[in-house]
Amino acid sequence: MLPKKPLPALIVILLDLIGIGVMLLIFTLFHHMLDLDSGEPLQNIVFGATPTPTVEAVATEEPTLAPQATATPQITATPAPTPTPEPGDFSATFPTDEPNVENAIGVYKTDTLRVVVTEGHTDDAVYYVADVWIRNIREFKTAFAKDKFGRGLYEMPDTIAEHNGAVLAITGDTYGSSSQSVVIRNGNLYRDNGDGDVCILYADGVMESYYQADFDLDAVIARGAYQGWTFGPKLIDNGAVPGSYNTTDAIIAHNPRAAIGYYEPGHYCLVVVDGRQGGYSRGMTLDELSELFLSFGCVDAYNLDGGQSAMLVFQDQIVNQPYKDGRAISDIIYFGGNDPA
Repeated sequence: MLPKKPLPALIVILLDLIGIGVMLLIFTLFHHMLDLDSGEPLQNIVFGATPTPTVEAVATEEPTLAPQATATPQITATPAPTPTPEPGDFSATFPTDEPNVENAIGVYKTDTLRVVVTEGHTDDAVYYVADVWIRNIREFKTAFAKDKFGRGLYEMPDTIAEHNGAVLAITGDTYGSSSQSVVIRNGNLYRDNGDGDVCILYADGVMESYYQADFDLDAVIARGAYQGWTFGPKLIDNGAVPGSYNTTDAIIAHNPRAAIGYYEPGHYCLVVVDGRQGGYSRGMTLDELSELFLSFGCVDAYNLDGGQSAMLVFQDQIVNQPYKDGRAISDIIYFGGNDPA
């Protein structure tokens, strides 16, 4: 048998490069396609009541009246300071009057939550608005599909809402479909690598959305981030419709929508727009959606997972008419019902 000739050096190099390429491909697939989330939060973002100063009695001695007489010491109590409200307590602004039910298709009111759902129309779109007031930030809740954080976990929005006893729920940011997103839920940081505009609800009730280039995770954690979503885009820029959006033309065009708006701490609105249904509702462009929130008087607004996912649930019923009957998603925003685990 003749001895085998060694392969030419060029072929050896090409085979090595192919082998390296295959290994890189396997690593990429493993990193991006498989669920690498542990299911446990990376960090708990703590917030709570501001300590109330301790009230102490202060003893003061009156001056001596004469060498032969000594005055009895008088005890004077320091006036009690005004208690500092817990961060996220909106009792001072929570409405106590009866909600306006004119044109409302749903109303819910307790001592801690008030929701009024209405239906609106444009020339070619049907949309639903939930006006939400909360007395405390802990009334603003989020939940994962199957009650677990992780990629590839999906349930219908009304199913997640039912599991949590939600009074009102809307589509979240479909964090489970991507590995590149900042995920903050109910004061817990689950994922810290983001790619896109980010919306943060702080423990003091302020909601702010950020362009990707302006977002600083450490800063929002230090400020007390309570909820955080990565989808977008940001819908209001300094009180106006943005000049451009950090997304694709397909998303900018007419589509079914789900979005959240912010008026002031403790006062929010959820919007779902039906679309892709000829003769009923075409949907809205992002410009139209931005203009809608501005017409309501919102100072910030953020686009959530829309399209077939766009669904609004009120008291166990899907309010809108989802495109193709909707689809399973990875998370919801909700009010009322069970406290998050």
